[in-house]
Amino acid sequence: MELVLFELGNGRYAMTASSVVKVLDLLPVTPLPYAPPDVEGLVNVAGSVLLKVDLGARLGLGLRSASSEGHLLVINAMHETVVVQVDRVFSKVNLEESVVKTYDAEPGSVVRGEFTTPEGMVLLLDELALGLQNMSAVGVPEGGGGLMGMVQEAAHVSVEADLNELQTVTVRDGGEAYAFLMAQVMEIVEIRNLTALPGTSHEVEGLMDLRGKALLVVSLARLLNCEQLEPARFVLVVSIDGARMGISVTDIVGIERYAKESTQAVTGGDSQLEGYLPGLGEREGRMTGLISPSGLVSPENLAKFKRYLTEHGVDMSNLADGEMRSVRRLLSFRLGHERCALPLASVDRVEEFSPSVNLPQGDDSLAGVVQIKGEVAPVLDMRDMLGVTKSGQPVYVVVRVNGAVWALIVDKVDRVIEIPEKDISPVRTSENDYLTEVGRLNGELISLLSLEPLSRMAETAA
Repeated sequence: MELVLFELGNGRYAMTASSVVKVLDLLPVTPLPYAPPDVEGLVNVAGSVLLKVDLGARLGLGLRSASSEGHLLVINAMHETVVVQVDRVFSKVNLEESVVKTYDAEPGSVVRGEFTTPEGMVLLLDELALGLQNMSAVGVPEGGGGLMGMVQEAAHVSVEADLNELQTVTVRDGGEAYAFLMAQVMEIVEIRNLTALPGTSHEVEGLMDLRGKALLVVSLARLLNCEQLEPARFVLVVSIDGARMGISVTDIVGIERYAKESTQAVTGGDSQLEGYLPGLGEREGRMTGLISPSGLVSPENLAKFKRYLTEHGVDMSNLADGEMRSVRRLLSFRLGHERCALPLASVDRVEEFSPSVNLPQGDDSLAGVVQIKGEVAPVLDMRDMLGVTKSGQPVYVVVRVNGAVWALIVDKVDRVIEIPEKDISPVRTSENDYLTEVGRLNGELISLLSLEPLSRMAETAA
């Protein structure tokens, strides 16, 4: 019998060597809502999302949060793989099975036997007891599905999407990052004066006036049973079972794109997350939860929310589909002091600014080229195109026109907005053919830009 010896606290333990897949340095942990106390969260190991179990808690040693020292053992627990943290890993040993005294333990018991070495007693652990089959979600609200579905290989599951890439709006709340599919987000607005609803559950923030209609706002962090560490600043307007609802969050990270195969899905149709995405940029190594709106708010809670509003004389049954047909979804940004917007369907992603490379004998209208996610994109400074004064720290809005990628320099990206078609008017200008329309939103005029000139530039270059 080949065993791997390790140390945890003041004790020595062992697992069969065949069950220990890897020994790693410590990795960032993403908390898992509704998880039991002996589950620390999720870690990203070589692109796979694995459950991190608090082995100390499972052994009755008390909760042992991740420290700056120690190692991770990647354990094959029969039908799944989990990660545990230990203080020190020793070398492998070979023992005769007769040397190990096995226990007549109950099913699910972590310790299955013991043996003695010159350094003292060692407890033999059962790796099969560390899997999700021995855990139950805690604190799940009535009607909610929780998040304790089995994490499987992405090849066996898929998140519904029509394209090979998932376009998301990534947000922060409760100290963690979460993503909503762009197609599920109708609008993003700053949170405004909320009217409290007496007798509601703790996740309900209140009612907010949105263009003359009452919008029920609920907290994302509280829906996920997480502590709301900072006040909410933004509201994502989504449609759940035909009802329009606002999800409050602390901050908007931005628009991000992921390959579909990068999603590690969570099984169970009633889960609050469809799966997990690998964190980008400063969040690299941590997981970003992909929200499932239909699982986030259970049918029971949705019916309860509607009842609250009915009791207070407010009609919540504004169906999203009818409004979606008469509004235009746009990404708004700043060019100097001018607020502008582009069609959301044309926006590929938002990227941090980096200096572009000038091309000899290039087009004078271009600001060079830049490499973004492996693609070389021509750079166009929209501030120069519209003749506005430059201000702030610029960013790239990456768009696709007829399949070609372009990097547009803007001063600051605001948020995703929706403007009713009735509030959009065409404009005529002989000075700039990028500006073709003006929209009105909450009393403010927004310049709506056209990407048609980029199509003509591409055709000319060809």
